[in-house]
Amino acid sequence: MLSSKQFGNYQIIRKLARGMTDVYLAFDNSAKRHAVLKIVEESSDPLTQLILEAERRGAAIQKQLHQADSRVIELYEYGELDGYFFIAMQYIEGRTIAEILKEEKRIDLARATKFAVEILSQLDRLHSFQAEIDGERRSVVHGDIKPSNIQIGADDEVRLLDFGIAKVLTFTHSRTHLNLGSPGYCSPERLSRGQVDRHADLWAVGITLYEMLAGSPPYQAQDTRKLEALIQSRRPPRALPVECPRGMQAILNKALAGDLHQRYVSAAAFESDLRLFWQSRATVAETERRTSWNTNPTMEKQRMRILHALPRSVASMADTVRQSVMKLKPPQRTKRVASVLSILVALCWGLLAGLVVCVPAGYMYRFWRESTPLHANADFSRLSVAGINANWSLFRELEHRNAFLGDFSPAKRLSMPLRSSLLHAADDVVERYRNNSDPAIEDFDWQKAAVCLQHVLDMDPADHGAQGKLALVEGYLGLVRANAGQREQRQASVEAAQAKFQESVSLIPRAPDPHLGLARIYIYSVRNVGKAIAELHEAQRLGFQLGPREMEQEADGYRFRAKSELVAARVFRGKSRATEERYLRLAQRDYDRARQLYEPIQGYSNVSVALREVDDDDQTRQELDDILKKPVKLAKRQRRTTARRYSRWQ
Repeated sequence: MLSSKQFGNYQIIRKLARGMTDVYLAFDNSAKRHAVLKIVEESSDPLTQLILEAERRGAAIQKQLHQADSRVIELYEYGELDGYFFIAMQYIEGRTIAEILKEEKRIDLARATKFAVEILSQLDRLHSFQAEIDGERRSVVHGDIKPSNIQIGADDEVRLLDFGIAKVLTFTHSRTHLNLGSPGYCSPERLSRGQVDRHADLWAVGITLYEMLAGSPPYQAQDTRKLEALIQSRRPPRALPVECPRGMQAILNKALAGDLHQRYVSAAAFESDLRLFWQSRATVAETERRTSWNTNPTMEKQRMRILHALPRSVASMADTVRQSVMKLKPPQRTKRVASVLSILVALCWGLLAGLVVCVPAGYMYRFWRESTPLHANADFSRLSVAGINANWSLFRELEHRNAFLGDFSPAKRLSMPLRSSLLHAADDVVERYRNNSDPAIEDFDWQKAAVCLQHVLDMDPADHGAQGKLALVEGYLGLVRANAGQREQRQASVEAAQAKFQESVSLIPRAPDPHLGLARIYIYSVRNVGKAIAELHEAQRLGFQLGPREMEQEADGYRFRAKSELVAARVFRGKSRATEERYLRLAQRDYDRARQLYEPIQGYSNVSVALREVDDDDQTRQELDDILKKPVKLAKRQRRTTARRYSRWQ
């Protein structure tokens, strides 16, 4: 906190906010204008250093973004002064969405939709922007979308605030790991692994839109730990107000889906659906099959239905006793007879209470005790295949044992959480590979994912999403078998894997994962770098950011093709000078492309070895090219010398 009202050229007027940084309204005496001044006191502790690094990078990104899009608040200057890091930026009168919600409780549907459309429009521009950081151009994400970081100015003008934790997606990983965002607006994947990407921004927009319409966030808990656990459970959010139209409910259902692949793939897609809703047209979200937020019956409802069914039979027993006694007694009953009747009635109602309360309670206690292992092992991502199968067998046994209860079976309540746990465990394997730079597919538990997805399909064989994921996982299992199998079996395994990946593309067309599998096959088995690059581009279109693993694959593809072009050049040596020259030019082009891809990731995987091979092969290509340019007699002598070095391509 500043101890003075003067900071360099800035006169402090008042504090605007306090969090990881202090934010002040100030007056710039030199430029004669108001400014927002963000200040961080420099310190050597790790957290402060993390915040300082984030603020410096965010400032650099924001400055470049304003030049590309005037909707981004202008950043005047930033740097170090008197032991503080500071950022001075444009001051615009207005209120944040958080302040509006505090005063108005909710924001009407049309206005909230307009705000969300503008937020997504700015995010679309942000996500497609390439910021220059450390001399390289990188894609950008915001990383902290929430109501307090969205300012509404005059005429409902929307501006995104606080690029302090804005990220660049670097080549070392397809996601970033700086997790300074607000937990209530973090996606399940971000909370699980600290990974911030475009999908995290879109999730936060969905949470913000929900909060504008409902007046409160969809996920709330007593403390941060419980809140994070609630979001990571991937449970549906609380129901929206009843007056919320079905089209908007479908949009938010899609935006906040537990399965990442069921959400919007980009800000543009999310924005487009909101515009369709705004125009009273059918949205994409409404046409998709997705579990409703309000379809899970509770055990309380089941219990009440049982209670309403039992009293009629037990009450009739009491009535029968009453009528029998009445027949045995004359009309002028004595007080003693009436007392006996009262006791009998009391006994009947006591029996009723015992049947209604004790029997169901005892049954439910027994069921709870038997199903305890399922609750204790709810996180299947931490279990082995044997543990998952043991839990599945227990569920099937409980389901079979309680089948006579029909819709009242308590086992039915276990099916949805169990399905969610199985899907989460399978998704964990797929996401771990997608968000990792490890080039070895054997390092990931594909068999576990396959077991989980097969159990999901046992519960619902018509689940196309699970079918697509299972085909994807089986594709990678095929590649693992191909790597470990004999040469004669390898081709069959690769062909089977390719068929599975293509099946996965047809079943989950918005997922980038099967395209990554196909790219690997086209590079290392089919040796068709053109098809591989097309698959990688498709994965990028679906929201995937290429990492060093994919850069190495693409470089390997160009290197393999260059080798084949050198072999072709040798075949035409002495037969067709023009054809030999053409193949040498093609090889030079592909070696240059491979080198450009290898060099930024030198040291990763087998890149250093591959680079040396590229240099050696390219030197031989250069020598052959030089021979072609010399007189014929001299060329013949040099060809004999070079042929010995060149023989390794035969």
